[in-house]
Amino acid sequence: MLMMEYNKGLTESNFYIDEFATYLMSIDKSDSTIKTYIEHVQAFAKWFEETNGINFDPIIVTEIDIRDMRSYLQGTRHLKETTINLRLASLKSYFEFLEGEKYIKNNPAKAIKKIKIQSPAAPKSLDEQTYRALRRHIYRGGNKAHIAMFEIFTRCGVRNFELINIRIADIDITERKGNLKVIGKQNKVRHIPLHRDVRDAINNWMEIRKNVKTECDNLFISERKTPYTRSGIWKIFKKYCAQIGITDVTIHSFRHYFCRTLLKNGVDISIVAQLAGHASGYVTAQVYTIPRQEELEAAIETLV
Repeated sequence: MLMMEYNKGLTESNFYIDEFATYLMSIDKSDSTIKTYIEHVQAFAKWFEETNGINFDPIIVTEIDIRDMRSYLQGTRHLKETTINLRLASLKSYFEFLEGEKYIKNNPAKAIKKIKIQSPAAPKSLDEQTYRALRRHIYRGGNKAHIAMFEIFTRCGVRNFELINIRIADIDITERKGNLKVIGKQNKVRHIPLHRDVRDAINNWMEIRKNVKTECDNLFISERKTPYTRSGIWKIFKKYCAQIGITDVTIHSFRHYFCRTLLKNGVDISIVAQLAGHASGYVTAQVYTIPRQEELEAAIETLV
């Protein structure tokens, strides 16, 4: 049977796992959804036994148990609201099935509500004036590596770890064009065309980098001739920001600036999503179209 592989170590009379799996198949749930639901039930059963010190039996589960599990996932495990809500949905389906089949008298998950997902706050982003001031300050410092990093951050929109992992072989620059291969989350590869300022900055840095004797093939290396850490990169730009009085910027602000600038310039959101390495334009819209507080205030000031 399809679901027996998910039932290892469980007692059918206690859990009704096979019956639940058959029910899920009967309502056209996908194999992956069924697998997820079963795993969530198993995880709940394990948590129940470890917390209460007794064998799991759905007959004795109460609403309080499920509330306690929700608090545990939120307060101790610090799982995201969407992850917790998915687990709650699995348990709701499970106990609804048990109640419908008369395996239990009352559904302990019936009154359990989903965790309200907070609307994301506007991400910290550079405004144009701050961006230009910081860029000017970094260029005046004259460090070719730092200049190249800044240009890649703000004109390619890469994440901190993505910049750290750029290899020299990932860069292809000709006289008029350039391409950067980026390995993002879940090892997904994307290719980003290089703006002329990025090409110039990389070429200037490479004149120095090619003379550094090291087996490390990362584009950027620390003074110890090893790859940078995330905190190492942040320390570089935190210092630049502090020198000119910028206090509310992070490395991720550079990525925000890149995406918001493209969107403001009328670039299609699907293209911005692809350049940023997002799974869809929906993710990009959720994060980068949220107005900053000063933009909201400016909007009100336009009223007459």
